[in-house]
Amino acid sequence: MTPSEFIQELREAVATHPAVTHPFLRRFAAGGLTRWQIWGYASQHYHLVGFFPAYLEAIADRTSDAEVRRLLREILEDEYMRPESFERSHPALYRRFLRAIGFGEGDWDRVPRLPATRAFVQLHLDMTLRSWLEALGAVGPGHEWAIPLMFPHLLQGIERSLPLAPAALEYFQLHINLDVEHGQVLQESLLRWAATKENQDTIRRGAQRSLEARAAFWSALEEELFPNPSSAVVGYWTSATRS
Repeated sequence: MTPSEFIQELREAVATHPAVTHPFLRRFAAGGLTRWQIWGYASQHYHLVGFFPAYLEAIADRTSDAEVRRLLREILEDEYMRPESFERSHPALYRRFLRAIGFGEGDWDRVPRLPATRAFVQLHLDMTLRSWLEALGAVGPGHEWAIPLMFPHLLQGIERSLPLAPAALEYFQLHINLDVEHGQVLQESLLRWAATKENQDTIRRGAQRSLEARAAFWSALEEELFPNPSSAVVGYWTSATRS
């Protein structure tokens, strides 16, 4: 399979993966969400947002390919929103959203993380240590190709449920558009290394592992935020947030 054919096949696999078509996303997009449901989602997603630049930094430090390193540094400049201020970094924009839905300063660091949240972060950190190319498959196809397909559902659900100022939702709007560009940049990096079956398998494995972790993350949120009314099982942390 040529590198171009591989990329096309991988893009199709990402677009139809259960992480991208997950029932949680459709349920969330329907709106009618209470504040505690949005709060519960946001408190967990924040951890994924905060760690993403660390994955890029680690891959850039470990790769032997100077061009891949340059392309990753360009994406990191966008993540940190340089040369603008720190308050325009992507984690900072997400904290603006958290404040808008009722979080006090620093509260986002005190919410217990779901096991699926912890597992998602740990998986990606482990990949950056084991294989930079596998990790590139995770942050490229697994993140930047998938996010523009997933985030519109999240944004739609929030907009249908809470009256928030546009500035509070800038993080989501930005990623729906910007990650298309980042996806193209990372595609350039992948094409440089997708000439052999071994490398294609490594890239594909990183993408699949990342998307499987994302699907598990959505499933955990679905269980916590949209529980079966007949279930007697108390949620991991939602019972403390419904009041």
